[in-house]
Amino acid sequence: MKSGFKRLNVSLLAVSLCAIVGSFVPARAQIVTLTDLNSVAQINTSSQAGMFNWSVDGVNQLFQQWFWYGIGTGTGQSSIDTISAPTIVTPNAYTAYLTYANSTLSAQVNYVLTGGTLGSGTSQLNESIHLVNVSNGSLTLRFYQYSDFDLGGSTGGDTLQLYRNLGGRFYEAIQSKGNVVMSETDVVPGANHGEASLYPSLVNRLNGGTQITLADNLGVVGPGDTAWALEWDVTLAPGASLDISKNKQISPVPEPGTLALLGLGFLVLAWRKRR
Repeated sequence: MKSGFKRLNVSLLAVSLCAIVGSFVPARAQIVTLTDLNSVAQINTSSQAGMFNWSVDGVNQLFQQWFWYGIGTGTGQSSIDTISAPTIVTPNAYTAYLTYANSTLSAQVNYVLTGGTLGSGTSQLNESIHLVNVSNGSLTLRFYQYSDFDLGGSTGGDTLQLYRNLGGRFYEAIQSKGNVVMSETDVVPGANHGEASLYPSLVNRLNGGTQITLADNLGVVGPGDTAWALEWDVTLAPGASLDISKNKQISPVPEPGTLALLGLGFLVLAWRKRR
């Protein structure tokens, strides 16, 4: 099933290499393509496929990353593309603003792609999310980010771990395979719940039609076909909002000699600090 979806991704890539730059885009434009230096990111704005391509130096490191929400208690979750057709603004080749809104909830997702030099294997993606209660009553909201990276361009063999901050909030994820590492850091505010798992458990539960609370499993999960999710729980007064920001980075694992030099550098800094 998963490999079939990836074949679909290849066809989507072939028909959508013309990024829309500096313009307001009507909802019918489903695929948004961002480019910068050695990096390409693609987002299917009208389905829960979401961001399905993040290629670094020609290798796609991502299978699926998207957002789900639930309102109230006792109800299931829906992907944000079900809120409405998207309004899309692309002020330049590496930035996109996506907005979904109905009479209850407005969700805006902003992407900024920063590529590395050709052959460096590095890329960065900043995401910010702005959720607003546009109804006349209080809104009990559950908001989920789901991520499924296939590092190195292949399924399986990934190792994944989530991290909590001192306040108990989920704020970081690190996934690695071979000489590639993906990190999501600076998650603000930290999520109430998180879960590291193996595909397709999480996405099946998100789409299962019943309310879920993530299991707070940090991992380590894998090696395998790993996936993970974060969950924010909040009650918003009319007109109130929740803002979430985070940074994703893909980079090569440093060579052992480089790691040794870094370790030596940290020891020197620590010694100087003690002096």
